[in-house]
Amino acid sequence: MLAAVLVLGCAVVALVVLVLRLLHQFSAWASWLENTPPDSNTSLPVSVRLGPVVRAARAINGRLDRTRQQTLEAKKAGQELQNTMAALSHDIRTPLAAACGHLELLRTETDPGIRARRLDTVEQRLQDLEGLLDEMFLYTRLQAGETMPMDLHPVALWPAVCESLAALVPQLESAGLEPQLDFPDQAATVLADTEALDRVLRNLVTNGIHHAAGRFSIAQTPEGLVFSNPVADPAAIDPEHLFDRFWRADTARRSGHGGAGLGLSIVRQLTEAMGGRVNAALEGDVLRICLWLPPAKM
Repeated sequence: MLAAVLVLGCAVVALVVLVLRLLHQFSAWASWLENTPPDSNTSLPVSVRLGPVVRAARAINGRLDRTRQQTLEAKKAGQELQNTMAALSHDIRTPLAAACGHLELLRTETDPGIRARRLDTVEQRLQDLEGLLDEMFLYTRLQAGETMPMDLHPVALWPAVCESLAALVPQLESAGLEPQLDFPDQAATVLADTEALDRVLRNLVTNGIHHAAGRFSIAQTPEGLVFSNPVADPAAIDPEHLFDRFWRADTARRSGHGGAGLGLSIVRQLTEAMGGRVNAALEGDVLRICLWLPPAKM
C-alpha cells in the first residue's frame, strides 16, 4: 500500500511539474509574441520537448514566417508603388510640359513657318503622351491578371515585321537607323494574335531605336526572331532584369529617351500569352533579344 501511495505521489508531483513547465512555456510564448518586433527573424522558443508542444511551436513559427514574408512583400510593393508613381509622374509631365510650352509660344508667334513647326511639335508630344497612357493602361490590365482575348491563328511573320517597321519610320529616321533585315524564309508563319504580335514587334523595334548605338538588325534564325543592336554602355544592361517592369525607366531617362520602361515587360507578358517565349543576352557590346513563337501548322 505504501509503495502504491509513493508511486501515486511521484506521479502527481511529476504531473504538477509538467503542468508548471507547460504554464511557464505558454507564458514565455505570450511574452515573446508581445515583445518581439513583427519583422523579427527569430523563432518561437521551445523549452518543453513534448511532441504536441513542438508541433504547436512549429505550426506557429510557420504562420509567423508566412506573415513576415507577406509583410515584407507588402512593404516592397508599397515602395515599388511609390517609385512607380514618381517615375510615371515624370514620364507624363515631360511630353505634356513640352506641348504646353509650345502652345504658349504659339500665342505670340506670327511667322507661318515657325507656327507650323511648333504645331507639329505639339502634335508629336501629344502622340507621345497618348502612346504612354496606352502602354500604361495595357500594362495595368496585364498586371491585374485580366485575361487578354487572344485570337491565335496563322500569321505571316515577314509582313508583320515590315508593318511594324513602316509604322515607326519617323522614329527610325530621327535616330538615323536603317534596320538590317535577314529573312531567309519570308513565307514563315507563326501562331499568334495579330494585335498582340504587332504590339510585341513595335515595342522591340522601339527598344532598338532608343538604345541602338550605330546599327539595328532583325534576323530570322532557328532560335526565332533576333533583334540585335550594339549598346553604348554594356555595363548598364542586365539581361536578367531586362523584362522587369520599370527596370529601364531610369537608364532610359538618363539617356534622354523617356518612356515608362514598360515596353519589354509588356513584350514578355503578351509573348507568353501567345505560347511563345522571349529572352535577352549580351554578347560583348551587342544586345540580342530573341522572340520565339510557335510555328503555325500548315
